Amino acid sequence: MAKLQKFFRISSQPASDKPRAGHSSGHSRRQTRLSTVMCLLCICAGVSGAAPQRKPRPVQPATATRIDYSRFLHATKQHQEACNTCHQAPSSNWKTARAFPDISDYPDHIACVRCHRGQFFKGAQPPICANCHTRVSPRDGVRFAFRNPARARQFTVEFPHDKHQDVIAAWRTSPTVIARNQVVRRTFAHALQTRTDYNNCTICHAPNREPSSPPLAGWTDQYVPGLDTFRTAPATHAECFNCHWKGPQPAKENCGGCHKAATPYVPETTPKRISMKFRHEGGGPKQIHLAECTTCHINITKAASIRGLKPDVPITGCTECHNKSGLREDLNKELAAIDKDKDFVCSYCHLSDVGKRNAPSGHYLVAERTPLQPKDLK
Repeated sequence: MAKLQKFFRISSQPASDKPRAGHSSGHSRRQTRLSTVMCLLCICAGVSGAAPQRKPRPVQPATATRIDYSRFLHATKQHQEACNTCHQAPSSNWKTARAFPDISDYPDHIACVRCHRGQFFKGAQPPICANCHTRVSPRDGVRFAFRNPARARQFTVEFPHDKHQDVIAAWRTSPTVIARNQVVRRTFAHALQTRTDYNNCTICHAPNREPSSPPLAGWTDQYVPGLDTFRTAPATHAECFNCHWKGPQPAKENCGGCHKAATPYVPETTPKRISMKFRHEGGGPKQIHLAECTTCHINITKAASIRGLKPDVPITGCTECHNKSGLREDLNKELAAIDKDKDFVCSYCHLSDVGKRNAPSGHYLVAERTPLQPKDLK
């Protein structure tokens, strides 16, 4: 830069009008100096300045995600409005589908058109119609069964078990009376109960009347449990709407009070039973198994929800009758058989999948024996 400044000082001095011998005229010298200055300015600008700017590349538009309108999902954010925005209770066909007012059909077209008018009128066979209709055609209005058994479920049920058991224990009326909105006096169910048809858990968990579905691998030991092996559990609105039609929340328009989105949905399997041979309505000719439910299911009263609920019965619930000296000693007999043969399979209560396991320590403690380990067996 100093040299450049010196050059400018020299070049700014007035030139002699008289040309020297062997040199160009003053005008030519001034042109040469001016050209040199311009070159130096360009060089300095190239050294100190930024690199030449490049033209920005055109931004490619993002590829739009293709939406499958033939597959309706409640998990879609835009679909998570209040349930009665689309589902109206009762639906218009409830009298032909149910014995009580219920949601028994898909929402009407207006529920779809208000947001999906573009898809609703797209072509002769709009894919969006395949959510409800068996055949997409303007001349065929037949719909799938509600709910469609071929579609994966999207909801699980959140059931506060503890709240319901407290209410049921306080009512001595049948669900029919409650449904008629009659004013009843609430008293504890067990205070004056003398009959064996206890009015508590059996209001919801009634004797089973339908055969249980076999597990995927089939019944163990080809043993098909009887109808009275399991109790029923509420599975439809019929059991719930006795109270929750217009009464306590969640009421009929508040579907989300019970139905919670589950992604993925885990289907229920055949009920698991450790003592598969137990019959709720059995117990010999006297049917002594007909007792107040919490006589055996003492842990069930601690459950706040049905999620992860296990209606376990402690071994003492069985041995009060099945390991009494002079009455029955079924537990002692099988423990004695294990002493003689470590491969013995317990079969009085269990099937082979459970009976071949090592007897729990609780079995030995109830029998007032020292628990045996596998290495102690013969």
